[in-house]
Amino acid sequence: MEARRHRTLFVGAILCAVAASTLIAIGCSGGSGKNARTATPAPSRAGFEDSACTAPMPDGQRPQDMRCGTLTVPENRAESDGRTIQLAVAVLKSTSATPAPDSVLYLSGGPGAPNLTGNMQWFGRDFAAPLQATRDLVFFDQRGTGLSQPSLACPEQNGAFRAALAANLTNKETAEGSYAILRRCHDRLAADGVDFTAYRSRESAADIADLMQALGYEQYNIYGVSYGTRLALEAMRDDPEHVRSVVLDSTLPPQSRGAAEQAASFDRVISTLAKGCRVDPGCAKAYPSLEQTFFDLVARADVTPIEVTPRDPATGASARVVVNGDRIMAGAFQAFYDTSLLPLLPFAAHEIAGGNIALLTALAQQVAFVADPIAQAMQEAVECNDVTMSLTSGDVSEATKGIRQPILDGHIGIVDEGDLDAAQDVCRAFGITQTDAREREPVTSDIPTLVFGGEYDPITPPAWGQAAARTLSQSYFVLFPGSGHGELFGRHDCAIAIAASFIGDPPQAPDESCVAAIGEPKFLAQ
Repeated sequence: MEARRHRTLFVGAILCAVAASTLIAIGCSGGSGKNARTATPAPSRAGFEDSACTAPMPDGQRPQDMRCGTLTVPENRAESDGRTIQLAVAVLKSTSATPAPDSVLYLSGGPGAPNLTGNMQWFGRDFAAPLQATRDLVFFDQRGTGLSQPSLACPEQNGAFRAALAANLTNKETAEGSYAILRRCHDRLAADGVDFTAYRSRESAADIADLMQALGYEQYNIYGVSYGTRLALEAMRDDPEHVRSVVLDSTLPPQSRGAAEQAASFDRVISTLAKGCRVDPGCAKAYPSLEQTFFDLVARADVTPIEVTPRDPATGASARVVVNGDRIMAGAFQAFYDTSLLPLLPFAAHEIAGGNIALLTALAQQVAFVADPIAQAMQEAVECNDVTMSLTSGDVSEATKGIRQPILDGHIGIVDEGDLDAAQDVCRAFGITQTDAREREPVTSDIPTLVFGGEYDPITPPAWGQAAARTLSQSYFVLFPGSGHGELFGRHDCAIAIAASFIGDPPQAPDESCVAAIGEPKFLAQ
């Protein structure tokens, strides 16, 4: 799960400017595993056709080592003669003269994030080397995303975003505006014949089986990040004979309550940060009341919002941005995603609380002039089909029990019955009225699986990875200390080394010794 529902002002962008660091986008030998229950896929009309590459080539990769094409699949597999859709595919061929026959399939997050123009671009020659040295790397834009057709992106959202920034809107009001635009986007796409009930994890898992068969891989390994882990688990459920091993990085298990648990996860990482600061002598001295500083800042900004006027670095055009308490809350939530920013968070809270307008202006510049890459209608459809329509008010009450009131007031995710009603109303507008009970069941499998969790992950907490691992009989869980969301990007050298070791020999416990050298964040103190 990457940035969800609507874009918000986030502290991470300021810290990027302060730290001069790059903000990360926020998303396997052994026999095949057997699933406790298997599904018989409907006959497919899938077909793959090679074509010229339209996505940029990752740094250092060679044209002769990149294969591109289009996979044509049924939009709705329940309809034997329904319309088809096209999925954009790219393969980075192994650098070995004798590569292993089983490739590594990379699954991006979101849901709705582009892959070929998104995370695949990280897989330059050096970045990809530990995996590409032995195996082909396969990427595709999931149905409705990126270069795949039809695109379920909503450019209508981008046009309204800057106007929303100029208004003093709560997160709840911003979400309501986003829902209204989503409905208009739905109407446009529905008029083109899009069947939103077909955009769900189970259909995408069938796309994976078709793709790997069409490319000629009898067996394949999966590396999924964020929502990509949810899709990977579905592939394990539905195609156990061909999935050789799986890496789940920042896990979204099907049994989670999704957006209803975001507030609890945010509450957890705020406490984790405060605890980390208390045991760091420099941080404890500089910021002795970190949590109180943060919540006081939120309360003050709600009473007296801060206005800044950033300029577009490309055109020089200016924009008015109102930073209120809700936006600071949502921004802090987003900042926890990025491992490289964690050491700066106490400093940032202190500086903003002290009135550092320069930081807020840098933040606003980063956010106001960047288009959202997420295919919002695809994201909405998948979440509705997979989980939202199965949530009850009881689920929400249980998930938000004991959460601090300022976090609930900030409406991080679904925190009350009103939020739930609004989310489910949009699902119904998309023609999605229920979630198949199967979609919420834990995946039970003996396919070898490596599970990564980040100590500070605000959206897919380590407990979710541990929950998924409990029903995976050959699983290994690795907790990365001082880390946020997406270990492949935040802790690349260590994470990819462990993954490569595991994929090389899945039945054996991987070498995770590099984790011991990571340690807790070294917080920046005044």
